Amino acid sequence: MLRSFLRSPVCRQRATFARSFTSKAPSESTSNAAHQLAEEALAQKTSKGKATLPKGDRKPAKASGEKDSHWKAYALGTGAVTGGALGALFYYGRPFEDGREDKYVSEDPFSAAYHRCRDRYQEFQNKMSEPMWDKLLPDPLPEPYQRPFTLVINLDDTLVHSTWDPKHGWRHAKRPGVDYFLAYMSQFFEIVIFTSQTSMNAMPILEKLDPYQYSMYRLYREATRYVDGKYVKDLSHLNRDLSKVIIMDSNPDAFSMQPENGIELKPFKGDPNDNGLLSYIPFLEAVGMMNPDDVRPILKNFHGKDIPQQWAQWEKAMNEQHRLQWEQERKSTSKRNLRTLLSGAPQEEGPPPTQLDAMRKQMREAFAAEHEQMRQQQDEMMKREMEEQKAKMKEMKMTVWDLMTQVSSGQPIVPPPNSGEAPQQQPPQ
Repeated sequence: MLRSFLRSPVCRQRATFARSFTSKAPSESTSNAAHQLAEEALAQKTSKGKATLPKGDRKPAKASGEKDSHWKAYALGTGAVTGGALGALFYYGRPFEDGREDKYVSEDPFSAAYHRCRDRYQEFQNKMSEPMWDKLLPDPLPEPYQRPFTLVINLDDTLVHSTWDPKHGWRHAKRPGVDYFLAYMSQFFEIVIFTSQTSMNAMPILEKLDPYQYSMYRLYREATRYVDGKYVKDLSHLNRDLSKVIIMDSNPDAFSMQPENGIELKPFKGDPNDNGLLSYIPFLEAVGMMNPDDVRPILKNFHGKDIPQQWAQWEKAMNEQHRLQWEQERKSTSKRNLRTLLSGAPQEEGPPPTQLDAMRKQMREAFAAEHEQMRQQQDEMMKREMEEQKAKMKEMKMTVWDLMTQVSSGQPIVPPPNSGEAPQQQPPQ
């Protein structure tokens, strides 16, 4: 009976249903658990707050040794700074040895030491801001080698204009007429080029700008005074009489300590038609030829004015006054002029040149003749050098082919004999 029941269709159907139920139940529970974990992970990612530790867990407390190390480092740093400050106060606050202790007598020791430190620091700062040398120029040369006046002229935006770009780097443009200006003014002035650039940067520029060294001296940033963030050219250190010194600069702050000696030029910005430098030649050559006792009153009369324009107007007025005076003298001597006319002597058609014009003409003609002579000498030297090179080439009797033949054959190279000498015999092989 039992065997027949187990083999019956009803029993088989129940067994199949039981197997399907037992196989599906674990998979559904597993999927539900995975779905729940995914929702929890998504909730943690989308939450604004930081991830929290599970309940009952706490962050590990820092070790007490780590806190002590931080406090020790802080204490050591504070102690080092305090010790250094006290040591500096003790060293730089020591009493002076040159009799300056009178103003510190009424102060307590700590305040006196602090004020001594402050005074020493100010002295150090003043030394750093002053020129490196007390006398920037050597003593004047004896006459007649020393020029009566000194012309101090700036470099940047006065004689040259410098630009920089990534493609070409630094480029320097000379102001139009700078060569003639330096050469001609060297007849009247001791020229000093004074720049606020460092010597390392300015020396290569000056070597190309003034190859003939018409400027007798060159001064750089090391010779300036640093005042309120600006480099000032203190003329009192030039070792020259300031009544005979003129400074030309495109920056008026550069001669702010002696403004009565300064001429402010229009800055040069690379314009090829600039005439700002050459326009000052008539005024400067007049100063050099008239030889005034003090140039400062003359410069004061032109302060704040366009000197070339004002000087041209003044010179025009002087020429007109000279012409009127000549005409009056000519009328007063009409009888003598009548005798001169009857005698057939030539008459003057106009007034004679003024003393200034006559001296200017003489100086310019002498300058032109001197430079023409220098040019001829230079041409002759170059011609002589070319002739010497040609003569040496003719004296060389060994051709390039002969030289290559001797080298390839292993024979020693024998130099060609000089003219008039017997050729040297080669040593036997």
